[in-house]
Amino acid sequence: MTDQHKGGYQGGSGRGGNSRAPRQGGFDKRSGGNRGERRYDRSEGGYRKDGKGGSYGGPKRDGKPYGDRKPGGKPYGGRDGKPYGKPGSKPYGNRDGKPSGERDRKPYGSRDGKPYGDRKPGGKSYGSRDGKSFGGPRSGERRGAPRGGKPFKKYDGGQRGPGSSSQGRFDGKRDGSFDRRKFNDAERRVDADAQVHNVNDAAAGQEASFNNASASDEHGRPASRDGRPRRDERAGGRPRDARGPRGDRRGPKSSDKPRLSPGRAAACAIGKTVRERDAFTAEITPSVLATFEGISPEDAAFATKIARGVTATIGTLDEFIDRNLKSPDDIGAEVRDALRVSAYELLFLGKDDYAAVDQGVELVRSIAPAASGLANAVLRKMATSAKKFPYGNPDLSLQVLARSQAFPLWLAKRLMNEMGLKQATAFMRASNADAPVYIAVNAIKAKDEDVVEIFDQAGSLMKESETVAGCYLVEDARVLRKPEVRALFENGSVCVSDESAQAIAALACPKEDVEAFLEIGAGRGTKTILLQSNAVRAFGRTIPMVSVDDHAFKGDLLEKRVAAYGINSVRPLTMDARKLSEKLPEASFDAVFVDAPCTGVGTLRRHPEIRWRLTAAQITDMSSVEYDILAEAAKMVKPGGTLTYATCTVFAEENENVVERFRKTKFGESFEVEETLSTTLSASGPDAHYAVRLRRVR
Repeated sequence: MTDQHKGGYQGGSGRGGNSRAPRQGGFDKRSGGNRGERRYDRSEGGYRKDGKGGSYGGPKRDGKPYGDRKPGGKPYGGRDGKPYGKPGSKPYGNRDGKPSGERDRKPYGSRDGKPYGDRKPGGKSYGSRDGKSFGGPRSGERRGAPRGGKPFKKYDGGQRGPGSSSQGRFDGKRDGSFDRRKFNDAERRVDADAQVHNVNDAAAGQEASFNNASASDEHGRPASRDGRPRRDERAGGRPRDARGPRGDRRGPKSSDKPRLSPGRAAACAIGKTVRERDAFTAEITPSVLATFEGISPEDAAFATKIARGVTATIGTLDEFIDRNLKSPDDIGAEVRDALRVSAYELLFLGKDDYAAVDQGVELVRSIAPAASGLANAVLRKMATSAKKFPYGNPDLSLQVLARSQAFPLWLAKRLMNEMGLKQATAFMRASNADAPVYIAVNAIKAKDEDVVEIFDQAGSLMKESETVAGCYLVEDARVLRKPEVRALFENGSVCVSDESAQAIAALACPKEDVEAFLEIGAGRGTKTILLQSNAVRAFGRTIPMVSVDDHAFKGDLLEKRVAAYGINSVRPLTMDARKLSEKLPEASFDAVFVDAPCTGVGTLRRHPEIRWRLTAAQITDMSSVEYDILAEAAKMVKPGGTLTYATCTVFAEENENVVERFRKTKFGESFEVEETLSTTLSASGPDAHYAVRLRRVR
């Protein structure tokens, strides 16, 4: 290495080389005077001080290092060969040409022209670079000529560590100075060992056992450090080849990371599908779950519960999420889908904070990795904020009550006006509970006692309804997955139907044998099956029936479904029920059943999306449609025949008011009320339905 370097800094006493050696194109400190004029030399690079005064200005210092002090300041004065330092401090002493560094430190010794000393045994030489040594001085570096003195001792393959000899440390005396390299070496080993412990503990669930090993292995490598085995021999360790080449970036094992619950992932997917298609949760859940190959029944049930809950409380969840965001626009729709899952768990399932937060972050990471950091911060705020939910006293504020039960404020007010505060509160709470499972035994294909026995053998008792024949409450719904129980559904022996719906079908079924029955609003045909099953119980046969619906695909579905249940006396008809007289002769049916389209507020447990999609205007609009259908259906009833009107809502505007409005018409005066049915929603009972049976007396 030469004493002259281009583009370097050759001022003061550097680490290496002659401290007064001139350098070309650099900052030459030898010239006196002020700091001098800095001139950028494009040909040789760097700054150069030529002692001509210049940019810093000021008077010359006459050999003083930094010029005059500020007014009133104490001058440095002449040092007369005295060293720098505060009074009383130990002088550095004359260096006699030795380079700067720690006091009295022995030089590193000659490297024989090598830039950094000898390599470790077996180390690869960097080789020649056209005469330039690797790591050679560059512009701005303060390296000079190599030092002399004792070199480092080379590692001979023996033991290392705090208890070893002088391997890997400097031999020279330092007068009590701190040996940083020795400390760093031990510190690095402790940190590395702690990381090995952490990884192994998390992956294997137990502490790694460290056993003493022999001095060397079959390849001559040190087998241990201070009695500790090599990494690849420790519990949970892996050979170097299995871990990849040195220098590769290796994060924590995958087993150390939280595993995303399949149930939560499926619930989020269901929520996304409901949002994108504006679909009903119950209808799309099976198809979405089918895309999660290998999902367990428990995870599928959990996903269904979460998805239904998120849909039912979505407005309150969004309000809660927005409380913890600077702006609702901070997150996209898919991230919000994921946050809703965690918010529902925090507010309505009482899940532990850490579980909801960790799984929420993993859920967001699975769909939008870039948003996982934001999600982590928001979820932690949500976990804290959830402890204050619903932000007030529900007994003193209707708004707080509505928020606590996840109901829109307008709907909570409407229910309170219809039912009173106490009953409205009970209704809202019951709407958030899990719906019980009722089944109906199809008398066309099965006997009640046979079905009860199969359920009993499958592991669930059946509670028979006190008011509806063939209706049973399934106490343990898990048996519905049993093969012998599923076979009952597949062969048409039973179907799932709420007790209130079965009660309405029983009310609409004629008390005497009839030749013509008209059903309006057939839908998927559940009540069609119930009506025909009741007819078999009453008359020993099915009855001729025309089933009307305004969607052709429902007619096709109805025809296939009733055939599976052993019914072949139903004729589907697609048309607008408000124009029946255009295709059907008036007064041509012994009994007419109107399963009116309605707001469905009485079935919020089974159709959770209703409460947040419904508006007050829709209730009024629906009541007008219901009246038109009832008035048209009444024309189809023979004198002496019956007309049954039914809904699954709780609003008088759709129920009693529609019937009263019809009966006040001239034609409506020929009908009398024969029987009324109204069920109240309860947490463990049936849904809320309304029905009235009228008879045409003239």
